[in-house]
Amino acid sequence: MIRELVQAGFRLSGYRDPRLVRGLLWAALEGLFAAAPYPLLYGLLCDVFAGRVTSMLALGYGVAMLAFLVLRIFAGQRGMPLVFTGAYAMMGEARLRVADHLRRLSMGWFTRQRGGELSARLTSDLELIENLWSHFLGVFVAGLAMPVFLLGFLLWVDWRLALVVLAVLPLAVLALAWTQRVAARPADRLIAANAAAQSALLEYVQGIVVARGFGRFGEAWRRLEAILDDQHAAMLAVESKPAPWLAAFGFLLEAGFVALVLIGAWLLIGGTLSPQVLLLFMVLALPVYRQLFEVGLSTMLLRFARRALARVEAVLAEPGLPEPTQPRRPQGHDVEFDQVKFAYEGSNRFALDGVSCTIPANTLTAVVGPSGAGKSTLVHLIARLWDVDAGVIRLGGVDLREIGTEALHRHVSMVFQDVLLFSGSVLDNLRIGKPDASQDEIIAAARRAQAHAFISALPQGYDTLLDEGGASLSGGERQRISIARALLKNAPVLLLDEATASVDPSAEAELRQAIGELARGRTVIMIAHRLASVRHVDHILVLDEGLLVEQGRHKDLLAQAGTYAKLWARQLDVQNWQPTKQLSEQRQTS
Repeated sequence: MIRELVQAGFRLSGYRDPRLVRGLLWAALEGLFAAAPYPLLYGLLCDVFAGRVTSMLALGYGVAMLAFLVLRIFAGQRGMPLVFTGAYAMMGEARLRVADHLRRLSMGWFTRQRGGELSARLTSDLELIENLWSHFLGVFVAGLAMPVFLLGFLLWVDWRLALVVLAVLPLAVLALAWTQRVAARPADRLIAANAAAQSALLEYVQGIVVARGFGRFGEAWRRLEAILDDQHAAMLAVESKPAPWLAAFGFLLEAGFVALVLIGAWLLIGGTLSPQVLLLFMVLALPVYRQLFEVGLSTMLLRFARRALARVEAVLAEPGLPEPTQPRRPQGHDVEFDQVKFAYEGSNRFALDGVSCTIPANTLTAVVGPSGAGKSTLVHLIARLWDVDAGVIRLGGVDLREIGTEALHRHVSMVFQDVLLFSGSVLDNLRIGKPDASQDEIIAAARRAQAHAFISALPQGYDTLLDEGGASLSGGERQRISIARALLKNAPVLLLDEATASVDPSAEAELRQAIGELARGRTVIMIAHRLASVRHVDHILVLDEGLLVEQGRHKDLLAQAGTYAKLWARQLDVQNWQPTKQLSEQRQTS
């Protein structure tokens, strides 16, 4: 099992850190130096029983034992830092590999994951593996090396009693193996319960406002309490169910010591065993058995580590979006849909069904339609967050799948309503668009995005640390930072989800000006919810239930009296709605 876990750890990190290997060799030496004083003790006992002990001889034995103690400490000081640094370096690389692999996966994989379960894989699972590598391996090697060396020495001293010591080990190992087998089901249940608890806690914290607003706080609490109770029960089961068999493992080891004493006394009475040998075995058997018991206890953790490794490896085994062996370069920045079909996993209908259209380069195209028409899906497919099920999407005449993800993202920027800002400074968040951007470039982009003024007013300006998600900023301020980093990226294709839809009117004018600056000289595809904002765009795509039902300019689409005209008329009705008058009429009729 140890070898399997070590090999899996090497696979996870992608390389073997030489410091870890050297550290484990030092740990083995530490075990050897820990066992070395016992042969000296045997020599001392022989001299005592033979009457050869002098003060100088006793002093020599004491100095030699002290020397081995110093060597043991030295080996531990040399080995453990190497184990820690090697293990942490490998696990750091493993985390980077997992993070890099996640960004290559289709968004469909993320929709299948529960938030808590994915979080558990990336936090507690990796932490468990890291603790195994950093704290367990070195101690395990040193702890196992000591009884192995002592057993070898005991075999040399008297093979008969050594066999008595060894006789109980196969039975003890069987008891330990059965203990691990009994613990397997509760361990699986605990892992599932931990993931469910993390998901429930995350959902509970994020939904407190909604729960309070709708008076469902008690129900939300009861649901969380039930999940945490299940986690508690799973923890108890992990501890209690294997306990009898673990006790049997310890009992067998202790029984081995009793058998040693009885058989040793019988041999001593029969005159075939010297007193010093029996005394030596009685002294050494206890630390051997106790050390083996500690090693057996520690191996119980390996089952959790094996499952944690399997769960993380399962993430790395997920196939990413296919990448071309020889990426092609787009010849221009027009976007073409050719009989594109796409359905989300688990859905029984196409989100886009046979869509064909061409979006010319350096034009502004709006995508409109009722809720659920497929607007966001169309834009997300251009960014290749998913791959199409059928048909082709081309950029500059080249299939997106032949461009490659890295190259495609150099050509495409996205600005959506839900802006994600990372923990860190404003400067760090802006540099996501261009990591090597100079301070002057950043300030120039912020000015064009109408963001420089409010950033300068922050306590530390561009060095101000943001709360998680940028919670300390308003929606309009977060949007302007998003636009500024898109300006820094300077990609020729811009995907917009109407960024002004969720901000107050006072910020809308500045945002429209910033978006206009961002869109200049680019191929822009924007999802539009307010049709009044698309009257002057170059081209409008009208989607309904995954079908491209109409396309053209605003005036021409109104003349067709189709879906677009109906949406336009409905929004005009909403704009002309007078809530005070309607509420008054409803009160009078009631």
